[in-house]
Amino acid sequence: MNFKLGLLTLPLSVFLISCASNPPSQSLIDAENRYKSALMIEGIQNSDAQRMGNAKEALEKARKLQDENESHTLVDHYAFLSIKNTEIAEERHRLKQIEQETEQAKEKRQQLMLENKASELRDAKIEALKLASQLEALKAEQTERGIIMTLENILFAFNSAELQPGGEMTVTRIADYLNNYPNRFVLIEGFTDSVGSNEYNQKLSRQRAESVQRSLVRHGVSPRRISVAGLGEAYPVAPNTTEAGRQQNRRVEIIIANEDGKPILKR
Repeated sequence: MNFKLGLLTLPLSVFLISCASNPPSQSLIDAENRYKSALMIEGIQNSDAQRMGNAKEALEKARKLQDENESHTLVDHYAFLSIKNTEIAEERHRLKQIEQETEQAKEKRQQLMLENKASELRDAKIEALKLASQLEALKAEQTERGIIMTLENILFAFNSAELQPGGEMTVTRIADYLNNYPNRFVLIEGFTDSVGSNEYNQKLSRQRAESVQRSLVRHGVSPRRISVAGLGEAYPVAPNTTEAGRQQNRRVEIIIANEDGKPILKR
């Protein structure tokens, strides 16, 4: 009797087991966790709403199959689709963030470049004003040969190549100017009036140019930048028939190259 009862209850047990819910799918659990985690990412829906929609749809399909006790294979399939769509959405969101950060960095660099350019223009304007002021104070003239500064005879004692104190002060100011342009060549040309022999005037004019050169070097100007020439009574700037004219002709001219490293044109 008991044996027969056991045989009758066996099919019922099998039926009850078959009707029980499928155990939870690990793939479904992973898909749900991954989707929930993605939803926490700010802006991901804007980055790839379609993939996030696909991920949600596949996740809901996997849940439905799980609730309907369908095979794990089908549940895992849709769970896998949900995870993949979520991963793609996350990756596209990350790439868009990188693009945005790159664009922001580019805009920032451009802004900095504009600010630096504006700063350079301001500095150049200040430097130009400063240069103009210095040149005006030194009675300089801009020419094709370069910037010419003329030191008249008052800087030297009569018939002498030694600079007077007033001359030293003027040369000091010129040295300060030259030290602001350390890569420009300098030519010092000495001149005399027509009084005396050509040979003597040639020698005196060079000695005066060399005297100015030594003073510039003492004030920090590199001697490698400086060349000198004695031109005697050549190239007068005024008639030698009057004392006033001869005084103008007794002079030293300092020529500064117009550009860094550019040679000074010969007369």
